[in-house]
Amino acid sequence: MAASPDRLIDIWINCPDRAVADRIADTAIGDRLAACANVLAPVASLYRWKGAVERAEEVPLVLKTQARHFGAVARLAKSLHPYETPSIVAMPLDEVEDGYARWLREETRADRPGSEYRPRRAWFERLVEAGPVTVKLDAICADGAQIDADTFAAAEAVIRAAAGTMAATDHRGAGFAILHEGEEGRWLLLHWWLGGGIATRLLWRADLVPHAAFVEADPLLMACVWELGVIDFERRAWMRTVMSGRPVSDYIDDRFSGETV
Repeated sequence: MAASPDRLIDIWINCPDRAVADRIADTAIGDRLAACANVLAPVASLYRWKGAVERAEEVPLVLKTQARHFGAVARLAKSLHPYETPSIVAMPLDEVEDGYARWLREETRADRPGSEYRPRRAWFERLVEAGPVTVKLDAICADGAQIDADTFAAAEAVIRAAAGTMAATDHRGAGFAILHEGEEGRWLLLHWWLGGGIATRLLWRADLVPHAAFVEADPLLMACVWELGVIDFERRAWMRTVMSGRPVSDYIDDRFSGETV
């Protein structure tokens, strides 16, 4: 089961020097990805790297935040860190004093100033055959994020597993899905078209780690502003094809061709 996104965590990042630690800390605090940063005294590190044993002096950085921000912090750290594979790990805070916990959550709220809208990369990826329904799979990535082949394969498997659910409805044989590598989680939205221009949907979430399982998300959630951009394209595509008297195959061929949402 996916970890609760509002769980409080410490993120530990080993940096090669104080300057790198300070840059990551300043940016994380400025972007409200963390409420507090501790830059610790240098430590001696011993580790194996590419077949050799290495020794180095490193500066540990500790960021206090919510689990929802781990993916964004990891991308930020890797963009500012000179190591090919920096150590970025999170430890849950099981017991936190109530007042401190309230302050930490308040300072890292997703809707605080500084979390302004920025366009995200989006594209049509591929078609997925899910029983009687052909699904157009679109993708969205937050800044610095990538979607690897294993993640696309996992999303396809979830879509195909929903074939029975779609087949049991008054489907029109077509739909679309959105795989979104966001800042707080990995999201998968599946929509398919019913008669009368009605769309229905299923929604899953996974943690931003390799091979994380998709689990059904809170049913009260619908979509974020970036996903709504793709949804609007698919709405218009359905209107200009099937709802204008053209065949379903024309809708399937009408694919998102923009670069951002």
